[in-house]
Amino acid sequence: MAVTNFGKFLIAGYTENPMEQEHIKFFNKAFMVSDHEEHLYEHVVHDVVRVIGETLESSDNVHIAVSGGSTILGVYKYLVAHSSKNSLPWDKVHIWQVDERCESTHANARDLKKFLLDDIPEIPLSQVHFMPISDTGCGDIAAYQKEFSSANPKRKFNYIILGLGSDGHTASLFPGSKTISETADFKHVEVVTSTSPKRLTVTFDLINRSDWVSVLVVGSENEI
Repeated sequence: MAVTNFGKFLIAGYTENPMEQEHIKFFNKAFMVSDHEEHLYEHVVHDVVRVIGETLESSDNVHIAVSGGSTILGVYKYLVAHSSKNSLPWDKVHIWQVDERCESTHANARDLKKFLLDDIPEIPLSQVHFMPISDTGCGDIAAYQKEFSSANPKRKFNYIILGLGSDGHTASLFPGSKTISETADFKHVEVVTSTSPKRLTVTFDLINRSDWVSVLVVGSENEI
């Protein structure tokens, strides 16, 4: 994977081979490997909650970015469960999209709404920043850059959750993708895939500026 130079990061992987002494090994700036997929989601959520608290000790707001795809749904499930039992300062949290498919029927925003926002009404919708798409395709990525810079003058995420594809892509940064337009932090790309080839995505530079990065690697076809 082409992401390098993280400040602080967690790579979380699922394996079908049980650990000899412990089910979970977790180290900041290193790896967490579990033989139970659910453990990954639970620990990533605990990590997110920790970073929210730590960030608010010195900042007024927290900026979290979530990727699309199926892996993030497990994180949403455990975040909803945690939020139902614990009070979180959602009024100070901004949620951003890592990437988006420019087809409304396959949009990542649908899962974000259905599996997270609908179940945590305390999250202010005014602080959920959806990438601009429509029924006709991708919207203006420059407008999203302007929104990002205005709401987040430091132009960095406090926490970003990424997945990993079997071909090594993360976000919608595929090997061999074609850049259609680009701003300082986001790209409009055309990727080599049968599902929604036109995408909006963060750049590697923006990923690398994040305070904390989690890369969730789940499935037998993926390796870490």
